[in-house]
Amino acid sequence: MARLTCPACPRHRGPGKYLCQVCWAALPATTRLRLSARDSRAFARLRELHGQIAAHKPLPDIEVSR
Repeated sequence: MARLTCPACPRHRGPGKYLCQVCWAALPATTRLRLSARDSRAFARLRELHGQIAAHKPLPDIEVSR
């Protein structure tokens, strides 16, 4: 099985995880809470996260919608 790379750094992330543990911990608590919600907006929030990472926004400054 191929190892998954974190989109925010060169470290590996676990299957089913958005980021590696280090990058996940660097996100604000409210952002982590919102990304953990499993509802109809979950995929939209994940796209917001990836868009901000692609725009090189610092992890502690990333916010996603509710």
